[in-house]
Parts: sequence; C-alpha cells; structure tokens
Amino acid sequence: MESLRSINAVFAIGILCLANLSPLHLVCSKIDDSTMVDPVRFVNYEDMLKVIHEPEKVIIDVRNPDEVESTGKIPSSINIPLNTVSDTLASMPDDEFLKQYQRAKPSASDELIFYCKSGRRSQEALDKALKLGFSNSKSYLGSWEDWSSKQK
Repeated sequence: MESLRSINAVFAIGILCLANLSPLHLVCSKIDDSTMVDPVRFVNYEDMLKVIHEPEKVIIDVRNPDEVESTGKIPSSINIPLNTVSDTLASMPDDEFLKQYQRAKPSASDELIFYCKSGRRSQEALDKALKLGFSNSKSYLGSWEDWSSKQK
C-alpha cells in the first residue's frame, strides 16, 4: 500500500508539471518521509552510469572549485560554480567556453545534468538553466554524496 501511494504521488506530480500547473521549485515535496520528484527533471545513480559515456550530454558540477579539488568529480563532468552558471550559459562566447572547458558550449536543446554535493545547489542551477531556455536540463538526485557512496 505504501509503495502504491508513492507511485501515485509521483504520477500526480508529473502530471502537474507536464500541465505547467506546478512551479518547478514546488516539484519536490515531502510525502511520508520520502522525497517525491518529477522524473522528467531528475536522474539517479543508474542513469548517471550511462550518461558519463554519452559525450553529447553535458554534466555540470556546480560546486566550488575547492570542493571539487578536495573530493574529486563525476567522470566527464565540467565544473561551473553555481554563482557563474547563468552568465556562463547565457553570455560566455563559444570559443571561450571551448577553451575553458575543452568541449563545445551547449545549445538550448542539449541535455544538461547538474549536480553538487547533496542536490540543493544543483536544483538552483536547474531552475536557472530552465529560465535561460535550456529545456532539456536535469538535476542528479543525490548528487556527489550519492555518487561517491556508491563508487566505493
């Protein structure tokens, strides 16, 4: 019964999001001590294991550089700190982006996947990217804490 309620809640949240009846910042809600999310906007560990081998997808670590340096990063990800995400995606010239990140600057139709330490900052980055028109953006649910705990 408990899992059926969770499935129904996820379905209902997904329908509200698809119908644009729920603002993105309200997509996550607490129901019976488990976080319910819109599956269209979030990826999990198993998804990330595939995505790291798909170079057309852009994995963006929004932690500060010192955090990345001290803990490591998810393979194939690039580090764009949260406080620079909007400016970098909106106005950094293509050639400068290529020089700094060793990959082409993503277009509005590319899939972007954000992560941070626990998921809060990646959600903020997701909101910013969606507002800039990057409609295929997602957030890694659990982020670095989830990834690093499962890589041991």
